[in-house]
Amino acid sequence: MTSADIAKASGVSRSAVSLVLNGRGAGMVDAEKQERIRAIARELGYIPNASAVNLRRQRTATIGLVTDAIASAPFAGPLLSGASDVALEAGYMILTIDTWQHPSYVDGALATLRARDVDGLIYADAGLREVGRLDVPPGLPFVLANAYVADHSMPAFIPDDEGGGRAAAELVIEAGHRRIAFVTGDPDAPATIARTRGFTTAMNAAGVPVEGTVVPARYSVSSNHAAALELLRRPDRPTAILAANDRGATGVMLAAASLGLSVPRDLSVVGYDDEQFLAAEIPPGLTTIALPHREMGRRATAELLARIAGGDHGPDRTERLPCLPVVRNTVTTPPGA
Repeated sequence: MTSADIAKASGVSRSAVSLVLNGRGAGMVDAEKQERIRAIARELGYIPNASAVNLRRQRTATIGLVTDAIASAPFAGPLLSGASDVALEAGYMILTIDTWQHPSYVDGALATLRARDVDGLIYADAGLREVGRLDVPPGLPFVLANAYVADHSMPAFIPDDEGGGRAAAELVIEAGHRRIAFVTGDPDAPATIARTRGFTTAMNAAGVPVEGTVVPARYSVSSNHAAALELLRRPDRPTAILAANDRGATGVMLAAASLGLSVPRDLSVVGYDDEQFLAAEIPPGLTTIALPHREMGRRATAELLARIAGGDHGPDRTERLPCLPVVRNTVTTPPGA
């Protein structure tokens, strides 16, 4: 179906059809004719030729998105969803390449997307990390999501993990807990460092002793399970444990159950991530801190589109997005309170 077919069916010129279907009919084509042209185009199933439109606009209406593991990481999937929502609203499609955590694939993935003439690029990480300079040519709009460069000189959207760590501690402090432990994730991970800083800030602000409360572990069920067993066997065991992530919180809860302790009656537990299909589903419903994956995807894509359009856009810096508490059923007052 072509514009010539629509012109014939509408009884108007082909140029009038072209003006209307390209949004330039106002003041050029009678309003009644405009409506008739659009109605017939819909009736005939007219679809604009993408190549012709792109040639006219000097754009392809596509965005390239390179990820390290987001397409295969259930807790980070909302980042892709948020990015897609914003792109589709603007008439853009996203081409995604997942490098499956192979750093050597990243430059090749970027080159592949550039060869398809994408209008801009997003690099997104499943887990917050610092990245080196990526192979992006000058002039091509580029934004980071859940990743940043050391000097924070590139547009990037990341979680405020320090604020999230502080919020997790405040949840149990406000419930009356004073014997609190934080089982961390991978010690060198930027998220771990920031969350630990937030945890200790909240503890100090409340006058709660910090010494001996931070227990290193990994972002896994098994390492948090082992750490929690050691903590809960102490004579002065904690009444609240903050876990590295929601999977870690699962390990903490399994450890408590194996010792005959009930959550939250005997032990309050807070996770981190608000992982889809886990945090809300594990009984009795995990209180946690939500990572803003969807918002990172949305903000990064909106920023990229603004740069593609050449209009007003944000500065070349890292922006931290809030990590907010999701209160369910694993935090209550300490035993005997």
